[in-house]
Amino acid sequence: MKLYEVILLTLPVKILNLVISVIPAYFLWNWIIPDIFSLPEIELVQMVGLIILIQCIISRGFISISHD
Repeated sequence: MKLYEVILLTLPVKILNLVISVIPAYFLWNWIIPDIFSLPEIELVQMVGLIILIQCIISRGFISISHD
């Protein structure tokens, strides 16, 4: 299977995973964090960016976590 075929097949799954992870995190952040830490509420687009940043840091992008 060629690289572009793999990308085209996995891209919808990654987008669905992002949507599924953003919605609960958005509501939990705006419900809990402003009361506990006096931080502002965030918008949905900001939560998308935060989730993408977290996934980049945790995945092999920046930090490689080896499972022996």
